[in-house]
Amino acid sequence: MLTSSRADGSTDQSDLGPSLPYHDLAHFVAESDLGLTDGFFGSVAAGRTMDELSDATLIPTLPPGWMQAEIAARGVGSLATGACRPEQLAELVNSELEHLGLPLLTGLDTARAERLLTGFRDLVARFEAVADGDSLKLVFADPSRAQSHPSGLFRPN
Repeated sequence: MLTSSRADGSTDQSDLGPSLPYHDLAHFVAESDLGLTDGFFGSVAAGRTMDELSDATLIPTLPPGWMQAEIAARGVGSLATGACRPEQLAELVNSELEHLGLPLLTGLDTARAERLLTGFRDLVARFEAVADGDSLKLVFADPSRAQSHPSGLFRPN
């Protein structure tokens, strides 16, 4: 279960399914580290519901930052599975962005890719250590809104 609390006090909750927590963790790491404020967590913080963001008809209407975040999160997943090496991340991510005609992400050097991978592995370890019925609280700091937005990943009982 993913629950988000917004700066305005509103909340949103969604059942993630068995493998989505890891993709959401990759989003959190990529969006936080790369400062992507129009991705999944930034969109939720701005008031979109998680159900809205699951609607395939909505995706094409979202700003380019949404796809940048999605592609960056997939890149983090590729790093984690060994499908790409840290020195390959920039090419992997930016070639897809270029193919889609979207702005490229800068600063995806090997050191940053290694930091993304380490951050993802650390977050996965923290999530996997959460006991049934407990939660892992994440804070998405959105610099464009100068506020932090807590989200919690909950393990069902």
